[in-house]
Amino acid sequence: MNNELKLGTLLLASAGFLWFYAIPYHIKGFEQALFPRCLTISMLIPCMLLFIEGIKKHKTEGEKQTSSLISSASLKSLVIVPLTMIYVFLISIIGFYVTTSLFVFLFMLFFGARNWLSICIYSVTVPAIVYIVIRKILSFPFPEGFLF
Repeated sequence: MNNELKLGTLLLASAGFLWFYAIPYHIKGFEQALFPRCLTISMLIPCMLLFIEGIKKHKTEGEKQTSSLISSASLKSLVIVPLTMIYVFLISIIGFYVTTSLFVFLFMLFFGARNWLSICIYSVTVPAIVYIVIRKILSFPFPEGFLF
């Protein structure tokens, strides 16, 4: 399986997750969900083209690729999508800020960051900046969980 086919499949699954779970359960109302649905459709079109290109390449390459081992990039892609889905699910239970801090912390560790000071600083500053810009300046409410 070539990289285009893997990435196309992964992105199509992500778009399906957004369309069928994230948008209906986290955004109430037709007008409020219109823009996220339009973004999901605009994401879906290039994903489908990438998937089709991957199928065409797979057919032309045939059995040339004998490697059955999953590359490091493919493994990371396979781990990132479920973690992101768990992140979206936990936002409504735990709360946006705590979940985002945990998400940033785990992703930095996953991608090889080993400086604990920078991991902790980013884990705190990313949600703080999002809070200041979106909550205070734009006055947009975030989902609140049992921790806040």
